[in-house]
Amino acid sequence: MPAHPWTLAAYARWCESQHRPETIVERIRSIARVHVLACVPSPDRHPIVGRTLSQLRLREQTRSHRAALFEADPADGSGEQAPSAPASADEGEREAERSTPRRSRSMRSTPRLVPRRPKRLER
Repeated sequence: MPAHPWTLAAYARWCESQHRPETIVERIRSIARVHVLACVPSPDRHPIVGRTLSQLRLREQTRSHRAALFEADPADGSGEQAPSAPASADEGEREAERSTPRRSRSMRSTPRLVPRRPKRLER
């Protein structure tokens, strides 16, 4: 204590998959209440926390308006089309480049494990 605003925003994002935005706002208010009672600055007033909460509310409002990822179920075989042959060799190479998976560069969710230093030999 006191909690950093970035930590509070990260906590709100973590709670997003498990709770509704109203519940998350209640939890952040309770954290702010503890800060006020302890006479320390409340992190919920920070702009990053406000923006995070507004994004959570916006996602909740637009959840029903999002399109499905796939139009038809590929397992039932309906609506599948046969892949067309590439028109030229260059196009075939470009198609192969696009089909190779790209390595995503993102922050790790867990810290990288580092080997321990070897113990010194006692003389």
